[in-house]
Amino acid sequence: MLSQNAILLERFITVALNTKFPLNPPSEEEFLNEANLLRMAMPISDEEFSQVKKNLKAALMITMDVGVYVYDENSDHQSWLPSRRAELDFYYWNRYRRFLEDVKGWNTRVTSNLDQVSTEIMDLLGDPQNNNPWQRRGLVLGDVQSGKTANYTAICNKAADTGYKVIIVLAGMMENLRMQTQERLDKEFAGRLSKNLLRLKGNQEVRNIFDGVGKIDATKRISAFTSVISDFSSTVLNSNDLTLRNITEPALFVVKKNKSVLRNLENWLISNNADNNGMIDLPLLLIDDEADNASVNTKKEDQDPTAINAGIRSILSKFYRASYVGITATPFANIFINPETDNDMVGDDLFPRDFIYVLSPPTNYIGADGIFGDPPKYKDCLVEIDSEEIDSFFPFKHKKDLVVDDLPENLYESLGYFLLVNAIRDSRGDVTDHRSMLINVSRFTDVQVEIKNQIITWLNQVQSDARNYCALSVEKAMEIRSLRFLKQVWDKHELTSKTGITWIRLQQKYLYKAIAPIEARAVNQKTGAASLDYYAHKEKGFRVIAIGGISLSRGLTLEGLCVSYFYRNSQMYDTLLQMGRWFGYRPNYDDLFKIWMAKDAIDWYGFITEASNELKREISKMNRLKLTPRDFGLKVRQDPSSLIVTARNKMRSGTRVSRPIQVTGKLLETPRLKSKPDVLESNERAFKKFIANLDSAGVKKEIEQNGQMWSGINKNLIVDLLLSFDTHPWHLAFQSRALAEFIDKNGQFSKWDVFIPNGLGKAYDIEGKNGIITVNMEKRIITESDGMIKVSGTKVRVGSGGSTKAGLKKEEIKLAEKAFKKANPGKNNIPDSAYLTINRQPILMMHIIESQQGENHNPKIPDVLFALGIGLPGDGEVQTANYVVNQIELRNWMDPDDEEDDDDAY
Repeated sequence: MLSQNAILLERFITVALNTKFPLNPPSEEEFLNEANLLRMAMPISDEEFSQVKKNLKAALMITMDVGVYVYDENSDHQSWLPSRRAELDFYYWNRYRRFLEDVKGWNTRVTSNLDQVSTEIMDLLGDPQNNNPWQRRGLVLGDVQSGKTANYTAICNKAADTGYKVIIVLAGMMENLRMQTQERLDKEFAGRLSKNLLRLKGNQEVRNIFDGVGKIDATKRISAFTSVISDFSSTVLNSNDLTLRNITEPALFVVKKNKSVLRNLENWLISNNADNNGMIDLPLLLIDDEADNASVNTKKEDQDPTAINAGIRSILSKFYRASYVGITATPFANIFINPETDNDMVGDDLFPRDFIYVLSPPTNYIGADGIFGDPPKYKDCLVEIDSEEIDSFFPFKHKKDLVVDDLPENLYESLGYFLLVNAIRDSRGDVTDHRSMLINVSRFTDVQVEIKNQIITWLNQVQSDARNYCALSVEKAMEIRSLRFLKQVWDKHELTSKTGITWIRLQQKYLYKAIAPIEARAVNQKTGAASLDYYAHKEKGFRVIAIGGISLSRGLTLEGLCVSYFYRNSQMYDTLLQMGRWFGYRPNYDDLFKIWMAKDAIDWYGFITEASNELKREISKMNRLKLTPRDFGLKVRQDPSSLIVTARNKMRSGTRVSRPIQVTGKLLETPRLKSKPDVLESNERAFKKFIANLDSAGVKKEIEQNGQMWSGINKNLIVDLLLSFDTHPWHLAFQSRALAEFIDKNGQFSKWDVFIPNGLGKAYDIEGKNGIITVNMEKRIITESDGMIKVSGTKVRVGSGGSTKAGLKKEEIKLAEKAFKKANPGKNNIPDSAYLTINRQPILMMHIIESQQGENHNPKIPDVLFALGIGLPGDGEVQTANYVVNQIELRNWMDPDDEEDDDDAY
């Protein structure tokens, strides 16, 4: 733990270096010179100085790119902020910037880019000084836990500077999320503790207590109309005689997305502030955090919109001048809003018609790419859990009355690891930092409480044993079961070599003090926000094992999250991404955090990571082409990956929906198959029949890739194979019949390349026209459940990454990669789609898979499996096939959390 002098020295060095080196990081010599010079004025120990330098080096090297956006150039909106910059003093922004640099230790390069990004977004919003009526709709897209709040906090500060008078922040659907957001904005925008400002008459005295930015400068003030104690309440406001008329400073409301709250807020706004027309003549900024959750109209368009969606739009419509900004990491639902819904019944929906802005996270952000990308930077952080083992404790479709009388061994291992991380972090001096563990295995509060009780019993025993026996020699301590267990976890994860700490030093000096404060809490709607009250522990740090469901799946920040144990079977993009609370920043412990997760979930996160990256690449591409958000929305709707979103009722689809899906420039595969024996046998016959005709149907081609290729294959053979090959209906991206019909009608794809890749498995023979065709099978882990065979692999793939290179010459590969890197600067991982953007033949990939099942042999899984992949070239005009979504077939494959009316308080 750093002394007060060391903390002050760290801050002084930060300010000095930010001042001297605003544009580029200092060199090692420059850094050391400044640090040594300032140390002379504030002596601290060598050990503390070493830690100060380590902390500063990590912070000073952080950089952040500006974002990229698409917007509608043909609208009446005009750029306004640059021309007015000279007349504005940016009081609120400048004190927020000082807070970030001086208190939070951000370097000036990051705050400068935050300045630029927030200015660009503000300029896309309405001009608050323009007295003519206007309405703006935009969407800001950032990564989960990447700092979106810092960005919209910057926007709030600049909105106050530029003349917005009413700022409403919609902060999730649960009170704990709303309180967390209110607390953050109290500190970084309003500058005062709201809990001391709004009181009912007769209760405690209203007091001004400055906090955060308010301690830097309190010359101007933001009026808080909600508090950490209370969501919007007209009773509280009336008790404090607050209206928009009797204040001169901007008003801040932080409210839940709750239909009653929104209705009460609208009624109060109109009754206290509207003119004779029932309209309010003050510029409004409405920031919708987690904008894809509850804000999107999920009803059919011939019905009333959902209550929350209607409530948001109704509030916006009561202001002559209003800007709506959705903030989300999972924009899929927002993009699917129909931008044409402006009829009288539905009104003006929340489609981001004016702009979509993609944020770039700082370089110290640990996101999906770092964990699930290709290749991942933090691969060691993932620990696979056995699905069959945990399913015996927490079945996929368990009920709320599930009895929990024990926990899986791997859950105990993760708990032990969390205890050890606490001791390691104490040894590193991070004694007052918060530490959290996330356990998300059930959506039911009753089950969560039972899990909590099991953990408390185990934790109390370990804490008692540590208190009584940690001071003993290692030999004596190992006679105690719980300490022996912790030592086994220590050794398994090789923590001595990773941390440089010996077990005996950790056991005797740090272990008991580190784990004694740890608590286990259930976190859900029933327990309320107090179950994770980090603020109440800000002096000494909160150490908590948080067990929950939806409350831990969206919006809530788990401070100092070290360990996650996650077993949820959702395949919906937004649900899975939002459950990834482990994304974020891990200062001084990025080498320690771990995630226990099933292999299937790891595969899906890889798949979703690539789909999300593709989404961002499309925005960059459409920015260069000067296309609009409506163009982008159409593009996303036609992406085959988007069908996984379409399956949800928030996409307003009925029982059967037909949609045009882009199939050119994409690699489409069959990683999900039916496990019915007759279907698999039929697939095998069609597969082998096709290969048997290759010698006579085409020409064998010499290629540099490891495999065999035939060229000039007539499309009729491809069509026949697709019509005969059956895939599981759940894997929506590959629909054999739709693809067959598209290829049959398309004259452009008349001749094909066919590639059979070689793997690392056994040799496999197939009879061909000119003799036996021998292939080395591709080894893949295969699993089966409920009639579905799953080919397990990174990104839910059948083939290896880069398989679309097959048949290309070196020059063509270089050309494709050069074009991709030019269009996506800084991106070094080349996706398969990049090799489908050049002039080439369409390619069919024939995968012969050697099943790997591990110890538990499933008779439904054949030893040899046959799968397909199709790559249709195209980078110009988008070509689409007509896909059909059948929700009835898909419903059994949905996690209950994917249903829009799900709630973990059930």
